[in-house]
Amino acid sequence: AVVSTQSTGDRLRIGNKKGMIHRVFISSKLVSGLDKKDKKALGSSIDKFLKNCQSQLSQEPPSGILLLYNQHALFCLESSQEIILLFMQEIITNLSSTVLESKVLSFTENVPTRLFQHGWADVSLPIRPLEQKHETSDSISQVIINMIKQTVSLSEYVNHNVPKVNYRARCETMISSQTQLIVSEEIIEFISNDRSLFSTSDYVQKYTKPLNVVLDQELIWPLEIRLFPYM
Repeated sequence: AVVSTQSTGDRLRIGNKKGMIHRVFISSKLVSGLDKKDKKALGSSIDKFLKNCQSQLSQEPPSGILLLYNQHALFCLESSQEIILLFMQEIITNLSSTVLESKVLSFTENVPTRLFQHGWADVSLPIRPLEQKHETSDSISQVIINMIKQTVSLSEYVNHNVPKVNYRARCETMISSQTQLIVSEEIIEFISNDRSLFSTSDYVQKYTKPLNVVLDQELIWPLEIRLFPYM
């Protein structure tokens, strides 16, 4: 029998990967008054930011999708941990005047395959008025799971039908007509209003905050001080 001695790094290089791929879903509210031109500018700004991150860090190119509704946005980003963290910081800082109250809905580590295999795209959906509030007896976790399942169906349509050539532009044209595959804005609004979810600020703070480890002996009083080796 042949025993494999490949390290994780070796296996990743052989698979033409530069690192592990993670996936995050983020919902946001949009500042009121954005028209289609404003949303395209926002999408282009995010696309440029992600490309800059990838080139500077020499990591796996980001993939995923940004759905821009009338008053909300849904992000699905697949990339390295570093790029995802930088993207959250970009939302908190440079995009804070446009992208509001962002919530981290789901974070999956080391995904085996990408949902959106052709790259990153942003889609400005046709503007329509919000219907009545979404009501459900399901838990917020179940609502998010159903949202992810619907996004998986959308990704399967994209991977099989949208050509790689001029991918971003064709995504917008072809996805907008597939209303049955797109999570409704009423559901995104329902999720965004849930107070139990981490904001992007909460997530970044918890990820970057140093651990404060308390040893058991520090909780004992009086302290066990040994003055001599034989005591």
